[in-house]
Amino acid sequence: MTPYYSHAGITIYHADCRDVLPGLEPVDMVLTSPPYGNIREYGGHETDDLHSIITMLAVGLVDGGVIVWNTADQTINGSETGDSFRQALHALACGLRLHDTMIYCKEAVTFPDSNRYHPAFEYMFIFSRGAPRRFNGIKDRPNKWAGATIHGTRREASGQLRRPSGDGKIIPATGLRWNWWLLNTACQETTIDHPARMPLPMALSHITTWTDVGDLILDPYMGSGTTLRAAKDLGRRAIGIEIEERYCEIAAKRLAQEVLAFEGVTP
Repeated sequence: MTPYYSHAGITIYHADCRDVLPGLEPVDMVLTSPPYGNIREYGGHETDDLHSIITMLAVGLVDGGVIVWNTADQTINGSETGDSFRQALHALACGLRLHDTMIYCKEAVTFPDSNRYHPAFEYMFIFSRGAPRRFNGIKDRPNKWAGATIHGTRREASGQLRRPSGDGKIIPATGLRWNWWLLNTACQETTIDHPARMPLPMALSHITTWTDVGDLILDPYMGSGTTLRAAKDLGRRAIGIEIEERYCEIAAKRLAQEVLAFEGVTP
C-alpha cells in the first residue's frame, strides 16, 4: 500500500487499519486512543470493531512490547456501556498481560450530567506481551518528605513491624510518578481541527516510558497525528493509520514542523 506520507522514519497510511495491520512489521509499542462508542462521528466510518483490532495488534507486537490503550465508556440511557472493561478482558484473552491500569485525570470536563459526579477521567490500559522490556520511569513527582530519612520498615507475618539495620536513605526531591496523570485536555492545548485529540504530554510521557530511541511505534487510529508528532520529537520511528483523509492532511502538516523542545518529561 502506498503511504500517504513518509519521511525520516514516520509513515502515514490513509486507509482502514484492518487492511493495513496484517502487512506491517512487528512494532515495539502501540499508542492509541480509539473511538469511544458513538460519542463522535468519524465521517460515517464504522467504529465498533475494536475487539478484532486488539486481536491484530496483539499478533503484531514484539515480545516485551506494550500497547497503551486510552479509552472511556459512553453513557447511553443513563448507564455506562462498560465497553472499556470488555476490551481489556479481550486483550487478556489474546494472551496479553494487563500490566497496569492507569488513569488520565482531566483538568476540565464538558457538559456534565446533572445526576452524577463530573466525569473527569479516562483509562490508559497498559497491555504487554510478556513483561515489558522497557521501563524508563519518569521521576518528576515532588516528594512531600524530601530530605527526610526513610528506613524501609516492613511487617512480619506475625504483624510485627521490623526496621532493618543501617542508616536508611534520604528521600530525594522528586520520585516516580503515580499511575494517574493529571493532564490538560487536548482542546486546552491547541485548536487543531479534530473532535477527540490525545493530549501531547500523554503521548510524550508514554513513549518516553515504554520505548527507546529508534523503536517503532504504531497508532492505528492516528487522528490528527499526536502519537506520530511525539514519536518524531523523541527520535522514534512511527506508523499512523487513519481512515479520514482530512486528518491525514492535518497530521502531515504537523509532522512537517520542526522538532519541538519538551521539558516536561524527565526519566
